[in-house]
Amino acid sequence: MRRLLRRKAVTIIAAIVSLTAIPAAGIVATATPALASVHICNVAGNHYCLGAPTINFGDPVELTVTGRDITRVDQFLQYDSFEVFQLEFTADTTKCVGVPDASNKVTVRACSGGRNSNTYWAKDVQPDGSVKWLSATKNGTLDSDNGVFDQLFVAASCLGCYLRWSN
Repeated sequence: MRRLLRRKAVTIIAAIVSLTAIPAAGIVATATPALASVHICNVAGNHYCLGAPTINFGDPVELTVTGRDITRVDQFLQYDSFEVFQLEFTADTTKCVGVPDASNKVTVRACSGGRNSNTYWAKDVQPDGSVKWLSATKNGTLDSDNGVFDQLFVAASCLGCYLRWSN
């Protein structure tokens, strides 16, 4: 009887030690939410989408018929009470939609620069479900002229501009 209890105790202790050693060994599996890519398109006008024929640093971000896959990466920050995201090109996750310091024209920028690269966008969801993307550094919204291959820009106010997006 004593031998049986000793074996059970050893087995229980071994199980506890092995279970507590798993996190120390770094074998803990955690589920990471998948970031789905989307197309960000005008909800009015011609419904053209945010795109770029090429995505080299400094290239213009334009309206295109098909658009590019964009991943909205939450920065866990807020701007004017809206959640802040980087709009990352899915084809090259080091590149984001942003605005150079001395311009209001939207270009391909390095994601790693974050706020300093003007790649932070606040998502302002409208009552109809559309989105206004607010530049968290340039004091304006992501706007377009609704023409295919027109470069996007940031403006504080713009009459006749298209500034509501699908995502």
